[in-house]
Amino acid sequence: MKTLKIKISTLLLSAGLLFVASNSAAQTGAVSIDASQVISNFKFTDSEGNAQKEYSPRFTSAYSLGYRHTLDNGVIIRGALGMRNAGATLIYDESNYSWNLQYMDIKLGAGYAYSLSKFDVYLTVSPYYAFLLKANQRLNNEDFDIKSSGAINKADYGVIFSPGIALNVSDFMSAYVELSYLMGLGNLETGETGQKATNVAILPTLGVAFNIK
Repeated sequence: MKTLKIKISTLLLSAGLLFVASNSAAQTGAVSIDASQVISNFKFTDSEGNAQKEYSPRFTSAYSLGYRHTLDNGVIIRGALGMRNAGATLIYDESNYSWNLQYMDIKLGAGYAYSLSKFDVYLTVSPYYAFLLKANQRLNNEDFDIKSSGAINKADYGVIFSPGIALNVSDFMSAYVELSYLMGLGNLETGETGQKATNVAILPTLGVAFNIK
């Protein structure tokens, strides 16, 4: 619980700093709405430090509502609140395993945009903190609620790298495409097993942003 409070406090402090920076040199603010195809998987390391590669990706979805500032010098400051599905599949000892996870994400980040007439090419890096809403594990045809049982951590955190291209449709709206990589840093495993499992994902994203001047 202490770790959770520290991480939330860090996110709130970052939000405050980003807000001050954006208001000191802001050129354009925009409200964004986007949806993503999520190619989700787990990165797993056993108790001896050996990486395992047996997991297969799960194809699912995510969506978010965000806000961003583009500064005079091309710096982007962004934040978003969203819902993201995650998980993976595994075939082990002739048994089929699948994990279906759902998170609420808080993302705060910054990056840089280079303007090319009607197009902006950009890259942002956004630390995230996620609250687990539900977690289901299926073994063959039987389902288990692993959130209620305490078999998975109820929070996750990490970094999202988001290269993208935005098309300025008008003075009031732009459309953007991103291909993001999510790198989870929090261990999904509970207990003192010495094992570590983290979320990883690739997220092709389509979105629109409405300018506020």
